[in-house]
Amino acid sequence: MKKSLVALLCSGMFPMGAMALDIGTVSDITVTTDSVSLTADQDGNTFTVGYGGLAFTTDDSTKLGVSYDTSLVLGLSGGVSYDYEKSNDHVLGVNTSFESWGANVETDVSWNINNGEWSAEVGTGYSLMGVDGQLTTNWDIDDFSYEGFDVDAGYTWVLADNFSVRPNVTVPFDSDWTRGDLTAGISIQIDFGKSASE
Repeated sequence: MKKSLVALLCSGMFPMGAMALDIGTVSDITVTTDSVSLTADQDGNTFTVGYGGLAFTTDDSTKLGVSYDTSLVLGLSGGVSYDYEKSNDHVLGVNTSFESWGANVETDVSWNINNGEWSAEVGTGYSLMGVDGQLTTNWDIDDFSYEGFDVDAGYTWVLADNFSVRPNVTVPFDSDWTRGDLTAGISIQIDFGKSASE
């Protein structure tokens, strides 16, 4: 029943909703092996190559981004990043994530070295039986001002051990609680590492 419902959503509901509510569409695909991953994301035309915890990224605003993430202890992970932006700005970042029993809390702080601006994101979410939701708040640390939040929800449909599809929708709100344009998409995950190891 769930599979039929998701197939119906994928084939019919997103296009109808896109016409009625003027929803934008942004999808992505990730292909992984045991140690290498490739991700192409329409959001910002992002392309990422990862090896272990190390990742190299380029997108509409970044000439080259380098990041390293690692697991720490008991569901806690963290990482550091450096972005050389197309505006020739240099941005350093630090992130942490904690996950337990399907719930997660994520923080991301960045510092633009050129103009001295600090910004932060704090996200909380939950995932249960393939259904997930995430609330991310955006902050300007320099002015200690709240800039709005994003709500993301999706359902991961596992078609095979190494192939899954996640229909999802994102709703942004600004600091005045005004809703922005909705974005719907499909996230595809293909993992050749799983099939090779089994």
